[in-house]
Amino acid sequence: MPKPVILFEHERVPFPWDDHDLVRLVRLNDALGYEALRLTVKGGQRVVQATQFVGVVRLGRHTIQVLPKIHAANAPEREQVRQATDNLLHLLAEAGYVTVREHAVAPLHKRESDWFEILTHLFATHLKDEWQRGAYRAYQTVDDDLGVLKGKWRVAERARRPARDHRFDVTYDEFSADNRLNRVFRYVVERLWRLSRDAANRRLLGELRPWLDEVTLLPAMTAADAAPSLLTRLNQRYTPLLTLARLFLDDRALQLTAGDDSTFTFMFDMNALFEALVVNLIRRHRERILPVALAACDLLPQSVGHAEYLAHDADGKRHVHLRPDLAFRVGQGFPLLLDTKYKTLDTKYKTLVPTDPRLGVSQADLYQMFAYAKVYACPRILLLYPQTAALPERLSRRFTFHGDHESGGETVTVATLDIRRDLGKSVGRDALIQELATILQKATAA
Repeated sequence: MPKPVILFEHERVPFPWDDHDLVRLVRLNDALGYEALRLTVKGGQRVVQATQFVGVVRLGRHTIQVLPKIHAANAPEREQVRQATDNLLHLLAEAGYVTVREHAVAPLHKRESDWFEILTHLFATHLKDEWQRGAYRAYQTVDDDLGVLKGKWRVAERARRPARDHRFDVTYDEFSADNRLNRVFRYVVERLWRLSRDAANRRLLGELRPWLDEVTLLPAMTAADAAPSLLTRLNQRYTPLLTLARLFLDDRALQLTAGDDSTFTFMFDMNALFEALVVNLIRRHRERILPVALAACDLLPQSVGHAEYLAHDADGKRHVHLRPDLAFRVGQGFPLLLDTKYKTLDTKYKTLVPTDPRLGVSQADLYQMFAYAKVYACPRILLLYPQTAALPERLSRRFTFHGDHESGGETVTVATLDIRRDLGKSVGRDALIQELATILQKATAA
């Protein structure tokens, strides 16, 4: 399997693309609705340039992998790639997308597998382990016509077809592996088997295919078919597998060119991933993270259960739903709102002024926080950015909205959270949790 071309977000590297590659990428970008990559010419040399999206783009025989800059700034290039890959994998785990099995990931690093193949391997090894423990079976209602009477005899159907005296139209319950959950897994196995180029992955998936023969292979599936509602208390152990399956079925993440399995993208929205990481950390470790004043608060991701709007018209119709990434509610009030932005802060002006007193926070972001503060009547806003290799220094600053300085009213705390840590180790996770606790403590302080 050819080694992938590797670059980091917003980076540009030499790449020998041809007109066919350009046509493929244009089709993929059009299908995605955003620019996953750019193929350009700089200084007479053909190059590929990454955007803000990370993941894998396959263009025929070429595989291009884009990684986030979540590695130590001074690490050697090979180590940067390993750290960024591991940290992205553990970010997905902390955000609730995958279950990381280190014994499954280590061999892929040695083969320098791309990100898509790593997740394919995790899915296949995890599904194989679970299937060896015993396939999930559930009672399914089956309508059939049999030569013997079984279950409930559908007499009305018999009256409609009286000539079939030797057959019985029946309905019965069957304890079967052919259920909706396993149909999702079979469809994903078949899809990955077509797309994977890694010999070990194809061998794993090839083993799973006959094991799943008793499960119906549907002609098409979407992420909606892998909804969390498929899970019950009897099959909770399949939660990580179903979450990863949904990622493989999501057209926003995995986009194929019609009729061409050799050309596809598998990209991640780092905005959504960073948001999920922060929200899930606070929800799972609230006892360690939340300050005393928020210890008993309700946590409302995307303000679920409480709708606020920026404006309404003369007819009373509301407009512009305001949904902070995480609202902290105490009683009927909101002492704190949190919003995340996966952007690299620029602490330098483009002019001769040496330092940007606004830390590079955009006016649009501050206007958005101002709207949150006013509409939610919230005195404290936390605006959280990632600290990556592109921003080696930790940043924190508080701004007070104009008109409230004397009363000590609405403030916005801008801070960075260091996500370059080794989240595969408890010391790295503990340090991230402690840093988030410190940031929240400062954001809520008077």
